[in-house]
Amino acid sequence: MKTKHNTWKSAFRQRLLLIPLGLAMIGSTPVAMAQDLIVNTFDSSVSDLDWYNFRSYAYSCTYVWDATQDASGNSNSGAMYFTMNWPLINDPTWNQSWNDVQLAFGTPQFNSADYVQFDCDIKVDVTNSFTALDGSYGAVELIVNNPWNNVAGWLPLSNTNGWQHLVGYFSVLTPGTYQEAVIGLISNGGSAYTNTLAVWIDNIVFTAVPTTGTNQPPLTLAKAPPAGLTCLCSEAAGTWQRAMIATANDSYSWNTATAAAHTTTYAMDIAAFPDAAYSGFGAQMFLIPQAGISDAFGDNSVDWDSANVVSFTVTELANHSAQGAFQYKVNDPKDWTATLVQNLVCATGPLGKWTLSFYNNTNVTITAPDNTKTNFSISASDADVFQDPVYFYVGTQPNQNANIGQSATFSQIQINGSATSLSDNFISGGTPGQPYVLNTNWVNIAASQPGISITAPDAKYWLSWPTPDAGFTNVFITDNLKNNIANNQWLSLPTTATGWLDNGNGRRITVINQSAVNAAFNHSPTNCFFKLYHP
Repeated sequence: MKTKHNTWKSAFRQRLLLIPLGLAMIGSTPVAMAQDLIVNTFDSSVSDLDWYNFRSYAYSCTYVWDATQDASGNSNSGAMYFTMNWPLINDPTWNQSWNDVQLAFGTPQFNSADYVQFDCDIKVDVTNSFTALDGSYGAVELIVNNPWNNVAGWLPLSNTNGWQHLVGYFSVLTPGTYQEAVIGLISNGGSAYTNTLAVWIDNIVFTAVPTTGTNQPPLTLAKAPPAGLTCLCSEAAGTWQRAMIATANDSYSWNTATAAAHTTTYAMDIAAFPDAAYSGFGAQMFLIPQAGISDAFGDNSVDWDSANVVSFTVTELANHSAQGAFQYKVNDPKDWTATLVQNLVCATGPLGKWTLSFYNNTNVTITAPDNTKTNFSISASDADVFQDPVYFYVGTQPNQNANIGQSATFSQIQINGSATSLSDNFISGGTPGQPYVLNTNWVNIAASQPGISITAPDAKYWLSWPTPDAGFTNVFITDNLKNNIANNQWLSLPTTATGWLDNGNGRRITVINQSAVNAAFNHSPTNCFFKLYHP
């Protein structure tokens, strides 16, 4: 362990603090005076660094004070400039395991219950830095020490040359006393560093609780996706995670030796999809025969690990059109060397019905939602590999760390012409107000299984907030902001009614169904306000 030790130096300051409140209607929150703990604003030096640790993985680290940079634009202040020399990608020591560099700043002893959040500003020196594998600059962890506890375990460091404000919430911690603030730069998985990273660090501050019982994370309200199967990429740091389901039955081949007709079609109707900013995010279907399969239901990388796979993936392009990509491999386990690749562009984007059709085993047609088509053929010997038993898979994959936490919703999945037909909108037969679950046609094979859910027809909003959120167990609602939540004048929506999801990218998602709101009020309100709270 390589460390450097110095003494702590911190300060308190008074400032006005606004705590954001997520509302279905525009509202505001009270303003209260708060006593913040300023850990370090680097006004004149970096001598307040207690220690730094780059273990044995990074080559070296250096730091200096830079008077030319300040996150607040204060000409009388500055920032810490920290350089980390990570192994090059061709170095034998380079790997994609969890590696981090940690910087510790001393504080007086403090009680975490007195503070809402751990704030800091970081700016990447893009001229003198190299991106991680996924094009980002890795991630940041925020920690308190003595004893050691994570306040935020993974905050992505975006590919931008501006200041980035990073926040962790003290609600994750059991209230207790601590004495040190630690910032870590993380290299892991798709966000593994490949060379030098240089950053400026500024304004390490613990923001105080403005008033008792109001230290809730800020809420964000968005329209819920349409009804159907929602596949959320919710595995933290799971760059290549498959948020997918598989058919329990294995009689879905197009091969005429086992199919019910000469033409077999596989269709997915995409009802919701991330916008073009989430480049590479995919909605996908797989067809995998028992011959050469790795593990039908226990392998989240079943398409990579299996020997024989047909894959069809839809992604959105930068101009908001979409591309459907068909490819397959034969006798290629734990690898992906495509035997054939065919693409089709849909000018209207990813939403709508995408169909993959096979006629007489070898003739293939892709049909996009705008009714454009492409036709091609595969060899008879390759088609024979895909005779029943064959499983069908559908779901999503992020393909970049920046896409973790995104989802797509499928309003219907159809298979016609195979030995077994299938048509499922995932909500038929359900009753509004009841949780919808996968029927017996399907098996959840997602890397993070809570990410597979069914959006109800009466879902109105996705309410979300950053984690950690320990201590918060319910969403509270009211139709009158004069009501006092501390006096039990707000109504509770328990997690059993709202369905809390961890999006894998540092946020929690709660589904607000109209039926749950109606049940809480005992009528259908004309307006509604939402709040997290714990005493």
